[in-house]
Amino acid sequence: MKRALRILGLVVGGLVLGLAGVFFWASSGTLSDDELAQVRTYMAQPDTTRPDTLTVTTYNIGYLSGMRNNEPVVRPDSLFHANMDQAAGYLRAAAPDIVALQEIDFGGARAAHVHQLDTLAARLGYPGAAQAVNWDERYLPFPYGRPAVHFGRTLSGQAVLSRFPVRRHVRRTLPRPPQSFFRDAFYLDRLAQVGVVDVDGRPLAVINVHLEAFDVGTRETQARVVNDLYRRLADRGIPTLLLGDFNSSLSSGEEGAEDATMQHILAGTDLRSAVNTASADTASATYPADAPARTIDHIFYPPQFFEAVDTQRWCGRPAPPSDHCAVTAALRLTSRAKWPSHEVLPPLEDPPTE
Repeated sequence: MKRALRILGLVVGGLVLGLAGVFFWASSGTLSDDELAQVRTYMAQPDTTRPDTLTVTTYNIGYLSGMRNNEPVVRPDSLFHANMDQAAGYLRAAAPDIVALQEIDFGGARAAHVHQLDTLAARLGYPGAAQAVNWDERYLPFPYGRPAVHFGRTLSGQAVLSRFPVRRHVRRTLPRPPQSFFRDAFYLDRLAQVGVVDVDGRPLAVINVHLEAFDVGTRETQARVVNDLYRRLADRGIPTLLLGDFNSSLSSGEEGAEDATMQHILAGTDLRSAVNTASADTASATYPADAPARTIDHIFYPPQFFEAVDTQRWCGRPAPPSDHCAVTAALRLTSRAKWPSHEVLPPLEDPPTE
């Protein structure tokens, strides 16, 4: 009897250790800290002149999985190829100088192992990009269900495509929501990605954000961090664009009075939105792409440097390539003389942890 119990204990202990080993293996990433933030260069030559009008796009591409990006369904490779064709076609027509992308995959299993950033850059002729990884898992068992629908090897994040040379790139991690140990181990990092590009020898900063979607309190805390980051640049006179998926609307009618995310984002700044945010108007709403009702993707600009002269929304038809719509704004440069030099850029990295 004792021997049987001993054997049973060894078997159970072995199973527990094995499951723990699989858990820690699956939830661990493969990239070093230095590899989480990269500046990538391509064959095209960068533009070095300052345009009269700057065209910028923000687009959460949802890894080009269409309207069912988090549902437990098997997606054929042909879906991703068709959605890539559609998204690239729009960006080619819009011809933005700068593109801020969220939920873009860098060769992971869930998107047919396609490096979507490199593919877009090659198709559209961008000379450079900043890549920030926010999800690096050896095996992600989500969506929950049979293994065939799991994301598996996951490598995803945010990116900035630029026709101008990328001179500096910083990946800022934002506060995480309170959640269980298991969920937190597999949960993505929320980022404020800062790219500084060279426009005719002067710096233009781009802050590309993807804020928390599910926990309002965490999203508000993240908004304060982003606000501090923006003001740090603005206080040095750096023209700075703030854009991305904020998971929150400027209109209180959409989100309710309990969500103060956008108030925290804009506090103490003179930032203006390039998107029409009238609560009764859904013509500029960005989510969900098949029936837009909420404006949660934004482009903000400082009026002392830019004037918005045109804004377009594109969702994709008949089948949107993402559950978000793209937003493109044409910003006329209004004050060239005030642009400072690169030397005045402040520190932008994460503060040291104690």
